[in-house]
Amino acid sequence: MLWRLLGREADVLDAYQDCFCKLAHRRGGQTDITSARAYAYRTASNIAVELIRGRRRRQAHLPAIARARIEEQPDESHGLAAGEGIERLREAIAHLPAHLRNVIVLRDLSGLSYAEVGKTLGIEPATARVYRRHAVVKLAELLNEGEDLK
Repeated sequence: MLWRLLGREADVLDAYQDCFCKLAHRRGGQTDITSARAYAYRTASNIAVELIRGRRRRQAHLPAIARARIEEQPDESHGLAAGEGIERLREAIAHLPAHLRNVIVLRDLSGLSYAEVGKTLGIEPATARVYRRHAVVKLAELLNEGEDLK
């Protein structure tokens, strides 16, 4: 049912996980669910509907976001003009720990999927996602600090 409604593997996996988390939470508070199958089906369909609604909201706002991005001018007060910003980003990536840097290079610069990144580095795809998030947060900190990375 989730595949038919959502059509994207990542959304299906998220909905599936959310559904079982809600079922586990429900079981902790009340153990007399008479029709667990119907409850699971209903919970999964409600989660899928919320994901679809979220997608539509993002799609509705996407043109306005694109227009705002086009109208933005580079903020030279932070030293992020076109050429300098790329160089600062390279320096910041170089300052990342090796495990975070490897994930950023493979995922963002090489365009590999999380499964491919995980296989290449010998880690799980979920671990690659976590490492990427940590790397992005660390890069933002490094770039916002304005310190000399050299």
